[in-house]
Amino acid sequence: MPVKKETETTTAAKKTTATKTTRKPTARKTTTTAAARKAPASNLAKENARHIEENAQEIKNNASMIHLLYGAIIFLLLIIAGLAFYVGQMVSKNDVPGWVVTTTTAEEIIVTVIDDARCSDCQTSEVLSQLQALPYLSSATFVRQDFSDSGVSDYLTENNITALPAIIFSDNSLNDAGQIVPYLTVLPDGQYSLALGAKFNPFASRSDKWFLVLDDMSEIDAIKADSVIDGNPDAAITYIEYSDLECPFCAKLHNDGTPKALQEKYGDDLNIIFQHFPLDFHANALPAAQALECANEQGVDYYALIENSFDKYNNNNFSLDGFYDLAVELGANKDVLTECVASDRYKDKALAQQTTGQNVFGVTGTPGNALINNATGEYEVISGAYPTASFETIIDKMLAE
Repeated sequence: MPVKKETETTTAAKKTTATKTTRKPTARKTTTTAAARKAPASNLAKENARHIEENAQEIKNNASMIHLLYGAIIFLLLIIAGLAFYVGQMVSKNDVPGWVVTTTTAEEIIVTVIDDARCSDCQTSEVLSQLQALPYLSSATFVRQDFSDSGVSDYLTENNITALPAIIFSDNSLNDAGQIVPYLTVLPDGQYSLALGAKFNPFASRSDKWFLVLDDMSEIDAIKADSVIDGNPDAAITYIEYSDLECPFCAKLHNDGTPKALQEKYGDDLNIIFQHFPLDFHANALPAAQALECANEQGVDYYALIENSFDKYNNNNFSLDGFYDLAVELGANKDVLTECVASDRYKDKALAQQTTGQNVFGVTGTPGNALINNATGEYEVISGAYPTASFETIIDKMLAE
């Protein structure tokens, strides 16, 4: 085995070193005799040269011994590290009696997935498959329930769960290297919830077409009054995109051509409204939102600037200075633009739009796409850069008699 060979080599080296370093110098090496004092100068020189050579050799031998000592220390440290790893593994498997620190094994974890058969795009089966494929959950017990099952509605109410699919872990002691545990939220009953793709509210009132319904259309009127509308202001359908100019998924949605394709298909029956949703972890999102409003103040084509920006910055490479340059290409004055952004004149507006998206439509990320029937107040939210066909299915259903 490799460790045995290394041990033998080290032992052999030590023996060799002992042979070289245990010799003691004789009196002749360290003491000048009377005969030597009487010897001619040439003999003294030879004697001194020999002494110097022998001392140099001894220094070399000592250096070799030091190197070997260092090697032995490193070898011992490796052995200690290996033992520490072994003990750690035993502790994690509860094989060492008397240890206080223990970790729940996968066999003891129960993962309960609650969905609703009425949700057409919850993708619960896909989420469940991904969880079951994780190595540290391969032995866990998975239980799947529907909102219509007995007791499920009461359980969700008692634990303040209002969006499905709900993924409930019986314990949060997982050997997952921080992949899931940091995102688990403790529930009132002591279990843990993983909010993964939860967006369907099973308690919300719905129309005959199974759309959510706005209680107050004045909220949509307020959004329109404070926004740049692309298309017919009186269109039957309004598509509100909650977006972040630094978001690569928002860029994908635009670069895939979804907004343009919808405008071409529905014409005057559809208008589009871009709303700001600056994410906290995008450093330039809020300044960029303000820059877009500042550019619009100068008469720059609002939606052309958005499209140009998503076209150029589509892969986590957004540049605020580059965005300024794009605005200048469309007619903005850069000095006026930067002064406007520095003043924070549109900061509150951008943040207010984000709050409205959260409170009215339940948007939690970008792109958050809300499709609204202006006549009935029916609406549906598509979270993410879904294909154009997903939008068309909803719009067609909304427009159908």
